[in-house]
Amino acid sequence: MENGKCGCEAETVDESIENVPEENNKCGCGAESIDESHIVNPSKPKIIVEEDYIEKFENYAHSIGIKSIGYTQVPCELINTGNSIMYPNAIVLTMEMDKKIIDTAPGQESQKLNDSAYEELGKKTYMLSDYLRENGFATQAAHPYDSLVKFSPLAQKASLGGIGKSGLLITPELGPRQKISAIFVNIENLPIKKDDEHSWIEDYCDKCGKCIQACPEKAMIEKKYPNKPNETEFNAKLCIGCSDGCTYCIEECLFDQKEYTHIKNRFDKMNAKLMEQNLKNQ
Repeated sequence: MENGKCGCEAETVDESIENVPEENNKCGCGAESIDESHIVNPSKPKIIVEEDYIEKFENYAHSIGIKSIGYTQVPCELINTGNSIMYPNAIVLTMEMDKKIIDTAPGQESQKLNDSAYEELGKKTYMLSDYLRENGFATQAAHPYDSLVKFSPLAQKASLGGIGKSGLLITPELGPRQKISAIFVNIENLPIKKDDEHSWIEDYCDKCGKCIQACPEKAMIEKKYPNKPNETEFNAKLCIGCSDGCTYCIEECLFDQKEYTHIKNRFDKMNAKLMEQNLKNQ
């Protein structure tokens, strides 16, 4: 780290659009964000956080409408080219998208609702950033409009969920129906989880593909290969999620229709039967 910033911008970052949703491919969702901070960073910030403070922070976050909270170090490859972040660790936040957004057909009304959700999470993100600053920690808020980082992969690394075929984050609490933001912090002892309990989602989505079929603009194309896993290519220029608030890929996702645990239990049973059948055939 140089000059208090994560100096990853000097390294090569993969610009592939495979498995990258609209906010991660710089499609320009919403408008440029405005810094809504009310408290400046402390001149001599603390770097160690007490366990009871984390609990207080999470309780406050939930009280203002944040659904899930995760913690991670920020890998260089998740920082978009040309950007830099001030601190190497992140608190990742999700907020539920109102069902009204999903139920409204693409168009001006849907886009207005979608933009409002981004703005709402942005305000909550700055409130939480100020809460941390007020208690002696240094922060940099990343509004969900911003293209500083790839939000869905960052949330996956923070153990909040897994990324589906659409490139969107899928969580146990909300399926694919959420907005994501982050706060970069100087805190050195965040409760970072090391396990990846949501890795099965990728395997499940490989066998589904309903989001691809649901896209009216064919912004997602599945490429099939004989000797390696299929890949999904996302074309941000074709996606109308930003221009018209389209959410068909979310609406058709089984994780938005059924409980996370229900899907996982059925998937586990199916895999167990396949394994049993393979053993019998050997």
